[in-house]
Amino acid sequence: MRKIIKITTCFVLLCCFALSFAACGGKAVTVTLNDSGTKTEVEATTGMKVIEVIEKGGLELGEKDETTPEKDEKITEDTTEITIKRYAKVTVVKGTEKKEVELVGGTVEEAIKKAGFTLGENDTVDADKTAFLKDGMTINITAALKVTLTVDGKTTEVSTAAKDVKSFLEEQKVKLGKDDIVSEKLETPIKSGMKIVVKRVEFKEEKKTEEIDFESEKEYDDSMNEGESKVTQQGVKGEKEVVYTVKYVDGKEESREKKSEKVIKEPVKEITTYGTKTESPQNNDNSNNNSGSNNNSGNNKPAESESQASQGKTVVSKTPVYDCDGSGHGYYEIKYSDGSVEYQEF
Repeated sequence: MRKIIKITTCFVLLCCFALSFAACGGKAVTVTLNDSGTKTEVEATTGMKVIEVIEKGGLELGEKDETTPEKDEKITEDTTEITIKRYAKVTVVKGTEKKEVELVGGTVEEAIKKAGFTLGENDTVDADKTAFLKDGMTINITAALKVTLTVDGKTTEVSTAAKDVKSFLEEQKVKLGKDDIVSEKLETPIKSGMKIVVKRVEFKEEKKTEEIDFESEKEYDDSMNEGESKVTQQGVKGEKEVVYTVKYVDGKEESREKKSEKVIKEPVKEITTYGTKTESPQNNDNSNNNSGSNNNSGNNKPAESESQASQGKTVVSKTPVYDCDGSGHGYYEIKYSDGSVEYQEF
């Protein structure tokens, strides 16, 4: 009798366990919750509703949020992932235009399209275009500006969203040398229609051999007749090595500055000798007097003028100095034995 009671009791317990298992939903499954790209794994059982699994994963649904499968559907053995699509109302701004759009589970790129904006090749967006939308966010589109760039002998029109000249040149992969010249300051904001010119500047050192002109010098010789002249020493040009620092802009010489010079051959000055010998008028007078009765016959010494004889001095030198006008006129500089000087026009 007791054996019958025990068997009956075990049977009842087994039935209760089976009923309890059926009531709990049955088989355990692992479900992945995909919330706008963020994934979380949750242990669930078949028969649970999607909304129950979401809540078990610690997530909440907004009134306008959507799920796949739908939130009231039950989990089956084939359910591996629940996708949550979030509702978002966002503002899209491009220039002076501003539009509000609503999407469920949408991306930034989808919001831009729904707003009716078209992205140009170089337009920029301040958010990842593949990112999911968040309610209340603002998406800013910066339209590309047309800029004319001249560099390395080429001029092109470029669309850019760069903020300033520096970032524009970096965008266009223009590397500046330390001496290069840019028509605009690097911190200047980019404007539509701007013309940016980059000039390549290079400095080179160049050596050059140059001539050195010779100097001219005058000498006077009283053994040569007045009015005679001859070159007694030929002038010869010298040479010097000059080092220049030359500035080239886009390959063309713009300026040069002398850095140093060194004489490698000294010039030889040219000397011209002029005659100063003149025939004294007294000699002519004496020759005439010698034809008559003269107590000084046989004496070859020129007679002195009365003023010279009375003063007891003789002529030491008589040097002609010509006027600069080429007329042939000038004056004599006459030096006497007592050191006095007299000037006489001719």
